[in-house]
Amino acid sequence: MIRTFTAALAGATLFATATSAQTYSIGTNPQGSLFYATGTALSRVMVEETGKQFRVQPYAGSSTYMPLLNAGKLAFGMANVAEAAFAYSGTELYREALTNVRMVAATFGNVSGYAVRKDGDIRGIEDLKGKKVPVGYPSGRIFHFIAGAALATRGMTDKDLAGVPSPNFVSAAKLFMAGRADAAFLPVNAGITKQVNATVKGGIRFVKMGCEETDETKIKSWVSAAFIGKMSPSKTRPFIVEDPTCLIDVPFTLVAGKHVPDEIVYTLVKTMIANKAALAKSLGAFNRMDIKKGIARKHSMPHHPGAIKAYQELGIPQE
Repeated sequence: MIRTFTAALAGATLFATATSAQTYSIGTNPQGSLFYATGTALSRVMVEETGKQFRVQPYAGSSTYMPLLNAGKLAFGMANVAEAAFAYSGTELYREALTNVRMVAATFGNVSGYAVRKDGDIRGIEDLKGKKVPVGYPSGRIFHFIAGAALATRGMTDKDLAGVPSPNFVSAAKLFMAGRADAAFLPVNAGITKQVNATVKGGIRFVKMGCEETDETKIKSWVSAAFIGKMSPSKTRPFIVEDPTCLIDVPFTLVAGKHVPDEIVYTLVKTMIANKAALAKSLGAFNRMDIKKGIARKHSMPHHPGAIKAYQELGIPQE
């Protein structure tokens, strides 16, 4: 049996043939995104530890593949907790409720913010007024809301920017690297953020937001599941300059179509928990995965029965 966790380029995303084992694909954002890196780590560990075939299936953005999960055309997908809530309720960026999608696990927090040139004159969110900044994100629409939450902390919207249309945050990063934008809204731990830092002359830094309770209230008015994430400078994050740098934290989750067999989801959850170290070796962000409690946290989207069974057996509370 051939073991694979490489990205599928075309064709069905959940399939079986008479001559091969069933393959389960994990929908992610484009290569270079943290979703892609997360899906790759999960696929690698599942293949190596269980012998089952998993692979990454990149799309233009999560709002592209979430409906595929709902339609039974994709097995798993990465989604931040805010998007999962929007998808299940059919609100904000979703015109209809995706009620066939189920929560599997919370993986780790994901902190994002506006990145600018380190030697530039943009020091605060308010300094973005009139600047060329990517907006829109039609294929990864959740970033419109998270970026909007950051602007809201200073009473701004994207109407206050000289907006540059961008389909997703990876494209936004490329616009920034090409000098066609003065800033870009980026996840701190995404691979492409490191690429941006290495490409932009003099490097980049993240613009800090306010750290007060009033700032978090404004953030939650845009994304109710978001909260303030405080970052400190480190050797691995040279673009975090001020201590603390307050940004927006929206945790990542793994979701599945309800059509995926309970046994598969059950095995995936137990394998994730038993192999946290292997996941972290593949992607350091997994060091932040809380396998004692946070991984099973309840959401507005109900959990898959296979995940519930695994958490109950392991004694992990769902609160």
